[in-house]
Amino acid sequence: MQAPGHQSNPGLSLLKGPAMRMSSVSAFMLCCCLGWSALAVSGDWPQLQGNALRTGGAADFQLPRNPGLAAVVAGSDGFYAAPVIADGTIYAIDGSGLVLAADLQTGVIRWRFQTRGGAGNCNNVAAPAVVGPYLHVGTTGGFYYVLNRASGAVTRELDLHEPVFSAPAVGQDRVYVATLGARVIALTPEGEQVWDWDFVRSVVGFEGNRWSGEDWLKSRGDRVTWKDHFVCSRDLCLVGR
Repeated sequence: MQAPGHQSNPGLSLLKGPAMRMSSVSAFMLCCCLGWSALAVSGDWPQLQGNALRTGGAADFQLPRNPGLAAVVAGSDGFYAAPVIADGTIYAIDGSGLVLAADLQTGVIRWRFQTRGGAGNCNNVAAPAVVGPYLHVGTTGGFYYVLNRASGAVTRELDLHEPVFSAPAVGQDRVYVATLGARVIALTPEGEQVWDWDFVRSVVGFEGNRWSGEDWLKSRGDRVTWKDHFVCSRDLCLVGR
């Protein structure tokens, strides 16, 4: 059995159900664009909740007296991942893996890029992250991208073989990403892999196919327990570097 994120995995039905997917772009128009008008007077917001510690703190931020809709930009699907902001540009990924960059003030699209991954590349929830001249993007299709944020050109594409639900955490000269299968990968800003840590092997002590019930039963005997839980669907938090 292949990991989720690849089309042959029946587990993908959990990601593709109609209750989870929206064909309308109205959610993005309402939520994200209202945010533009408010953020127009604030600084950069380069990763989820503003920083790798995920504090969400904006002590110097001042709401305008009359906040309102500043611009409307349509994607190809609903938007479930938080956008990020750097140097007057807002970056976002929609549910179907379309990444776009737009002018923060006017909403004019600067570029679009469609990530790949087939039917499994849906309901994307991981916010992108700005790292210098690059934009890091993880997808539910299992592909991870480092894009030139000025043009949208691909600097590097990595096949992680598992969905990414967790927003990348940017540290000092490193970007950290976690897969749904609980692998944590450290990358350079350019996308070169530095190291890979596997929770399932290192902590759970399981060497088989983590997505195979047969392998788990063969390894554990009559049942698996809460001690064998490994799915990583939450966002990383980085303390220090």
